[in-house]
Amino acid sequence: MKLILKNITNEKTVLQAINELDVDFTAPCGGNKTCGKCLIKVITPIDEPKYEEKKALGSNYEKGYRLACYIKPFDNMEIKIPDKAKKTQIMISSNVSLKTVKSDITVAQKKIKKPDLHNQFSDIESINENFDHNDLELVKSISQCVRKTDYNPTLITLDDRIVGICQKNYKTPYGIAIDIGTTTVAAYLYQLNTGNKVAVISQLNAQKKYGADVISRIEFSYSTEDGLANLHKTIIKQINNLIVQLCDRNAITCDEIFYISAVGNTTMLHFLLKLDPENIGRAPFIPITTALHKIKASELGIIINKYGYIAVLPSVASYIGSDITAGIIATNMIHKNKISLLLDIGTNGEIVLGNKKRMISCSTAAGPAFEGANIRFGTGGISGAIDTFDIVNNELVMTTIDNKAPIGICGSGIVMILAALLKNDIVDETGRFYDEDELDVHPNLASKITTFDNMVAFEVCKGIYITQKDIREIQNAKASFAAGVLTLIKRYEISIDDIDFLYLAGGFGNYIDVDSAVTIGLIPKELRKKVIPSGNTAGTGAILCMLSSSKMKKIEKISKEIEYIELSSDPSFTDQYIECMMFE
Repeated sequence: MKLILKNITNEKTVLQAINELDVDFTAPCGGNKTCGKCLIKVITPIDEPKYEEKKALGSNYEKGYRLACYIKPFDNMEIKIPDKAKKTQIMISSNVSLKTVKSDITVAQKKIKKPDLHNQFSDIESINENFDHNDLELVKSISQCVRKTDYNPTLITLDDRIVGICQKNYKTPYGIAIDIGTTTVAAYLYQLNTGNKVAVISQLNAQKKYGADVISRIEFSYSTEDGLANLHKTIIKQINNLIVQLCDRNAITCDEIFYISAVGNTTMLHFLLKLDPENIGRAPFIPITTALHKIKASELGIIINKYGYIAVLPSVASYIGSDITAGIIATNMIHKNKISLLLDIGTNGEIVLGNKKRMISCSTAAGPAFEGANIRFGTGGISGAIDTFDIVNNELVMTTIDNKAPIGICGSGIVMILAALLKNDIVDETGRFYDEDELDVHPNLASKITTFDNMVAFEVCKGIYITQKDIREIQNAKASFAAGVLTLIKRYEISIDDIDFLYLAGGFGNYIDVDSAVTIGLIPKELRKKVIPSGNTAGTGAILCMLSSSKMKKIEKISKEIEYIELSSDPSFTDQYIECMMFE
C-alpha cells in the first residue's frame, strides 16, 4: 500500500504519522525502537539510515526497507507499507451449555392497565414496576409509547429495572459477547431469549499499531498526545465494525441488539472505558477499577439499540482481568472439589490455581514472545506462518498455516522448533547453541547452523532463521511462566501431583503442541496427561454471563474472592525463575 504523508505537524516519526491514518500497520514495540518490525519502503529520497537503524534492520536493509520509528516525516513524503492482508488463525471455539437461559436484560411486550376517570394513576404507575425515574429521556418517552401501542408497549429491563420502553415488538432480541484480547478481538452473536448461537466473527486487535503488548500501549496512552483517546477510539470503532458485519451477514439490524458482555485483560477494559491505565504500568500496579460495570452502550458510542447496555465483566487485579474470571466460569472449576490449574498463555501469562474452597492467581511478565512479536522472524497466526516443526530422520519437517509458502514463525511453531533443537542436541540445557567442536549431529543438521545478524542461528527454511537471541526471548518467557506456576503451588501448600486438571486457555494454549511445551519446560511434565485444551474460555465465559443472570452474579462474586499474588514481591518467585531458566 502506498501512502503520501500530508499535513505533518507534531509527528516526530513516520510511525506516529502512520498511526494518525486509518491503515493496518504493526509496530510490536510501540515505537520504542526495539523490535525492528515497523518495516516500510520510502519512495521519496531521504538520507541513508544511521548505524542504529541499520543494526535494527539487519538483513532487511539489503531488501530496501526502513524502520518507521527511526525516520522523521515531512509533507508529501511517499512511502509504501507491506501488504498485511493475510488470513489470520484466531481461536474462537466456545463450549456453551446452559440448562436455563435468563439474561440480565429482557425485552418483551406487556399489557398494562388503562387509567380512567375513576383510576387516574400516572403512566409510570400504570406500568407498576421498578422504573428508572432518574432517566428523563426515558420518562419523556412513556406517554407516546403506551398510547400508540394501546397500552401494550415493549419494556426493556435490566436486573428487573425498566431501562427502556418502545413501540416496536422485538420477537428476537440479540446480544453479543466480545472478547477483547491484546492480540485479537472475537464477537459472538446470540439470541437472548433462546440462547441460540447465531454467528461469530474475529479480527486482529486494531490497537496493534500502538504496540504488541499492554505495557507498550500503556506507555503510548500517556506519553503521546491524545494517546488514550486514540486507543479508546480504535477499539470502539472496531467493535462497531464487528457489530455491523454480524448484522449484515445475518439479516438483522443493530437496533435488535440489546446487550453486550465484554471481557478482556484489565488494561484492554480501561481502554474500552477510556480510563487512564498509567498506574497499571508502574508499582504498586493499581487500576482505576476491577468492578462489574453495566453502562449504556450509547455512552461509549457503541451502535446497538438506544436502550442497550454493555456489561464490562469484573477483573481481579491489574494483571488478572475478566478474561480470566470468565475462564473460571467457562471451565466450571469454581464448582469442583478437585484442584484445577487454569493457564492462559499469551502476551501475558495468567495463572489460576484452586477449587471451590479457595483460588489464588498471578500474572507473569511473559511478554509477547509466544505471539512472535519479539522473535526475529516471528509473526502472528497468519497464512504462511510456520505452525508445526519437527526433525525426523535428520530431516526438517514443518507445516504452515493454509499450506502457504513460509513467511515467518508463529508461537506454536517457535515452541516446536526450540523443542526439536533441544531433543536433537543442537541447543544445550542452558539455551546455548553448541559450538562447532561440541556438535555431534548429522551433517544435514550441522549445515543448518549458521550466522545471521551477527549471531549464531538455525536455518529453519530458506530465508527464515531462529537466532540465539530468539531462544533467549523464549527462555525468559517460559521461565517466568513456569516459575509463576511453581510459586502458586508453593503458596497453596500442595504438590504438583495434587492437581487434577490443567486447562489450557486461549489460542496459543490450544494450538500449542503439549509435548513440545513439556520439553522446553513451559508445562510441568507431571501434568502432561492432565491437560484439557479448553478453547476460548474468555469468550465462553462472556457468553455464559450474557445469557445467565446467575452466571453474572457468580463472576462478580468470584472476582472479589480470588486471592491475587504479586510475584514481584514474592521472594520465592526469583529463585524459581532462576531454576526454570534451564531446559531440563
